[in-house]
Order: sequence, then structure tokens, then C-alpha cells
Amino acid sequence: MSSLLNDIHEEDVANFLNRNREFFHVFPNLLDELSIPHPETGKAVSLLERQIYQLRKQRDELQVEVDTLINIAGENGQLFHKVKEFTKSLMACRTEQAAVNCIIQEMNQRFDVEEVALVSWEVPSQSLHGITQLGISQTWVETLKATLQPQEPACGLLEDEWQKGLFHSHEPMQSVCLLPLGEKRVWGVLALGSTTDRFHPNLGTYFLKIMAEMVTARLCHLFND
Repeated sequence: MSSLLNDIHEEDVANFLNRNREFFHVFPNLLDELSIPHPETGKAVSLLERQIYQLRKQRDELQVEVDTLINIAGENGQLFHKVKEFTKSLMACRTEQAAVNCIIQEMNQRFDVEEVALVSWEVPSQSLHGITQLGISQTWVETLKATLQPQEPACGLLEDEWQKGLFHSHEPMQSVCLLPLGEKRVWGVLALGSTTDRFHPNLGTYFLKIMAEMVTARLCHLFND
């Protein structure tokens, strides 16, 4: 008998109880003898106390999730309002030059973007101040052109050479967001730079896609798109 007991392990008991959920219904008196440690103090507590602790813990975890969802909803609401106002301002522009000025100003002021660059690797049908043409002979420009896909914003880090080529800034950007411009093909990019990790790789891109579409719709005729 002693040999059989020695062959029984804790996992065996746990598996048995898991398969026989009615066990303590048949032997309720065993519950009075159970010693259950409190997760924080380590002191023995009753089964009911342990269940109450577990329910409170689950409640607190659910509350954190609810608070997080509420915060996200609030942030998305504010961002939606900004995108709507940006779209209205862009639609109100009567000239292409006014539209380019609007894009850069809105990114700087309404969206608090530190560095903004509107660049293309094709020659627009009209010369506009604020649109910089990138020479495709540069290796990084060719790589950028080949990497970007229509309606697929990219966020994260950029190599130093890319940053200097896009922003012409001595201060390095800790994170960058690239909004590809173009419907059938990418003919340019709206580059946004930040000295923080604001544009991290896991950033949601729903509103960024909308802004890229708005800019593309306003300027695409300049590039025969």
C-alpha cells in the first residue's frame, strides 16, 4: 500500500480531480480540512476566501481592459475629428500650391508632427514649393520606391541616410511614418518624423491610410495617376 502511495504524484491527483468534478460533492467534509495558501500572504485561508480573492483579481483585470478600451475609443474619437478637419481644409484649397501648404501646415500644427516632408520621384506637371523631388539614382531612394505599396503606410525606424535625405534635419528622428502617395503606383511619399517613438511599428494605420488617400486624391493629377 505504501509503495502505491509513493507512486502517486501531485499531477495525478490534479488530473483525477479534474476528471471527477463532483468529488467534493460526495466528500464535502474534506473541504474543512483543506489548507489553501493566500496568493499574497501565504497564510492558510478557506476555499471561499480564495475564490473571493480570485474573483476580485479577475474583476480588476477586466476593469483594466475596460479602461484601456475607453481610452482607445477617446483617442480614436479625437483623431477622427482631426482627420475630418484636415479633410475639410484640404478640400477648401483652391490651388495646388495652397493644397501643398495646407498639407504641411496641418501636419505641423493640427497633428503636432515635428518633421514633415512631401517628396516625389516623378516630375509634377506643375512646379510647387514644398514638394521635393528625390533623385532615383540614389540607392536608398530606389529601395524606398520599391518597398512602398499604395495605401500601406509604414511606421518605425529609418537609417540615418534615409532620414537626412527625407527631412534634411540635423536632429535624428526616433520614429518615422511614411504615407505612400499614389493609387495605381506610388509616385511619392508624405514623410512624418518624430523625436519620440510615436510612430512605432505596431501603430494602427487606419487613419493614416485615410490621410494618404486624401493627399493622393488632391495631388494625383499632377503626376498623371
